[in-house]
Amino acid sequence: MVSFTSLNTSEHFYNLKKEENAIKANGLRIYLKINELDTSRLGINISSKGTNAVNRNKFKRRIKEAVRALEINKNIDIYVIGSTQSSKLNLNDMSEILKSHPLLKN
Repeated sequence: MVSFTSLNTSEHFYNLKKEENAIKANGLRIYLKINELDTSRLGINISSKGTNAVNRNKFKRRIKEAVRALEINKNIDIYVIGSTQSSKLNLNDMSEILKSHPLLKN
């Protein structure tokens, strides 16, 4: 079970948002990088165009649940960018996409 705090400065997002850290699937972009801190950090972004507040909040809850379910022993930074297409994904699909990142494979 992973506990996490939030990515909260533009510098955090900028350092994380590089192509070598990214995977893309079903409208979902996931940037992941191992950090040297004591905790893991999570940032979630989804556009308000094409989705309403209810669907954006459901998306955020599903992403948080998928990250909590990860079984890793490293501290990581995760930045998830959603789209209209990815807001319709269920929890299992999100978990599979997240686990397919090269840094999370054992």
